Amino acid sequence: MEVIYGDKKWSFDNELLVEDLLKKTGLWRDPVLVMADGRILDKKEKIHENARVLIINAANGG
Repeated sequence: MEVIYGDKKWSFDNELLVEDLLKKTGLWRDPVLVMADGRILDKKEKIHENARVLIINAANGG
């Protein structure tokens, strides 16, 4: 799977749960949304190994 977060990119050769992906990328503490296959995923959902994943900062400024 190809994962993009801003200007950072990662590549993984297996399917992962969203929460495991966030741990591997070091983003598990950050307020982010994970998108794959055109939809936002829950932390317990699996991402298939051929997915293109976009992680988006979900922090609100104000």
